[in-house]
Amino acid sequence: MDQNPYSTGSRTYQRVLVAGMIILGIGFIAAIVGGVTSTRQLSIVAAVIIGTGLVTHVVAQIIRMTGRRRELRENLEADNKRRQQRGKD
Repeated sequence: MDQNPYSTGSRTYQRVLVAGMIILGIGFIAAIVGGVTSTRQLSIVAAVIIGTGLVTHVVAQIIRMTGRRRELRENLEADNKRRQQRGKD
């Protein structure tokens, strides 16, 4: 089984993560174009787009973290239940 965070994450996590990467890419391209053309307004817009991409990426990490915590909690509860049942037999 593959154990990387992307393949084991939820569909929401995957979509938000990819959206953040796309937004970052657009921001980087806009920053390069703004730098090459010496357009200050485009450079400022690029900085805002990059910031939005970073925030989106952080949101994806929070989604992953809460999903993993929920998973671990459910596994712990299931283990405790199995231990209790074995103790009663």
